[in-house]
Amino acid sequence: MAEVKDIYKLGQSIQKDIIEKGEEIRIDLNLDDNILSNVGKVYGEIKDTSDDPVQGVTVKITDANYVPKYHTVTNELGQYVIENVKADTQYSILAAKDGYEIKQGTTFIMQTSQEIERNFVITEITSTNSFLAGDILDKDDNKLEKATVNLYDSSGSTPTLVKTTTSNKFGQYVFLDIPIGEYTVESSLLGYKSTSSNFNVDKENEVFHIDLVMADDPVSKLGTINGIISDKDGNPVESAFVVLFKVEKDSEGKEILTAIKKTVTNDEGLYLFEQIPQGSYKIKANKLTA
Repeated sequence: MAEVKDIYKLGQSIQKDIIEKGEEIRIDLNLDDNILSNVGKVYGEIKDTSDDPVQGVTVKITDANYVPKYHTVTNELGQYVIENVKADTQYSILAAKDGYEIKQGTTFIMQTSQEIERNFVITEITSTNSFLAGDILDKDDNKLEKATVNLYDSSGSTPTLVKTTTSNKFGQYVFLDIPIGEYTVESSLLGYKSTSSNFNVDKENEVFHIDLVMADDPVSKLGTINGIISDKDGNPVESAFVVLFKVEKDSEGKEILTAIKKTVTNDEGLYLFEQIPQGSYKIKANKLTA
């Protein structure tokens, strides 16, 4: 027999009295819609691969964009019920429990007063290895993107590289599937001094969070300037002297050139200036007669 539901909310009228014998009175009542009549129900059971019920599984219903809407937890029989699910909406349904792989059920559109059954078989995660995550930061706690993060096995006399990754735009890094052992995690990025941290995985299924704070490296933050000195025919000029000028402007916007370094070209007309701080530069070059 189908479930019977109230279409309207239970209403109550105002009081009216019959005073005279044989008097006739009128009592009207306007009923409000029962908003719960425009809903449905989702139910089911969750078992493991041995066909045993699994208690404590979170069952979550989301909209089509995975925005959470409803959730519940299975009982000792692996059963769940989610009532009052709004009709005329498309939903996804998920089942999750620690130690098991997340399971996604078939999407559905709830109809008024509909009852939808969704059963799941969830699989236990067999990997017993551990997990490491963290952030790469500068000294001011700013997130550092594109840092190289290496994981080393440090159990031996010489560390052995086992995994490598790169921090994302939020400065985050992750290493999965780390077996029991001794490890060092190290980060490096141009303009910063490399930093590292040691940790031990002593048991299975551990979760580690290690943030690495990187200090500025004044030397590696400096740049280089190089180029070729050639004559009007494009031939490289060997042994030309090259002077590097820092370009600045005075209060009136007039250009000021300050010589800061000098060098000499090689036999291919190549020159190179290293350890140059941020700024604007020009070069001047010439060659003297022998």
